[in-house]
Amino acid sequence: MCEHVNALIKKLNERIKIRKEDQKTKELPLYHGESWELMQRRWAKLEKDFRTKNTKFDISKIPDIYDCIKYDLQHNNHTLQFEHAEELYKCAKYLADVVIPQEYGMTPQEKMAIGQGICTPLLKKIRADLQRNIEESEENAGESINRLNPIYSHGVSSPSRHVRTRLYFTSESHIHSLLTVLRFGGLIDNPKDEQWNRAMDYIGAVSELNYLSQIVIMLYEDPTKDPSSDSRFHVELHFSPGVNCCVHKNLPPGPGFRPKSRNEPEKFHVCIPRPSIAP
Repeated sequence: MCEHVNALIKKLNERIKIRKEDQKTKELPLYHGESWELMQRRWAKLEKDFRTKNTKFDISKIPDIYDCIKYDLQHNNHTLQFEHAEELYKCAKYLADVVIPQEYGMTPQEKMAIGQGICTPLLKKIRADLQRNIEESEENAGESINRLNPIYSHGVSSPSRHVRTRLYFTSESHIHSLLTVLRFGGLIDNPKDEQWNRAMDYIGAVSELNYLSQIVIMLYEDPTKDPSSDSRFHVELHFSPGVNCCVHKNLPPGPGFRPKSRNEPEKFHVCIPRPSIAP
């Protein structure tokens, strides 16, 4: 497969050179004002670095190859008109699906060690924010708290609910690591839990994290329960791998679940992954 990808990159570089030197096409605009010269240098460097002087392949360049062909396929294919662009994208993605996950460990133990090393500060921050919300809720019991303006509460099922929001903007490596910790960190006592296993199967089927990938941690409080009871609070986890590429659009649907509320019958929600803003 590396041989095939390397051959396709050579053909792509030949195509770029032809388009760059052709009087009819050299003035055609590329995405965000990139020049043909810059595109040529970008791909020439990948061709040079991918196959080393001793004819071996440097697989650490596969993520770069995948990112570049994905970028050009989505934004420059109408100008470049490289007939093998989609083939190169798919081959690079198959290789990336093998290489990239291994950067975060191969066994669950390795994945946990690497994940903790990367995202421990983020985990501490999330835990502190969750704990602070619980403590504030207990301290402010009976106090007047700002609620949703009645003018805007039409159609909202629980307009009197008080919502606090924390947004964390972070890198792909931190999201990979946080998913690893949630996945292998022993959050579920029962390994046969059907709902948890469905969620883990879905995460396992997602091959990459894209722009606007998100993990949503939702902490709910039931004020009718005893403050010292374990049922006073519960946490829901929601995940989206972000936007879809123009080629592989058929991602597996993500099974979501919300516990039965006091006022509604139990429901099962199928959540199709899509870009959105975390609540």
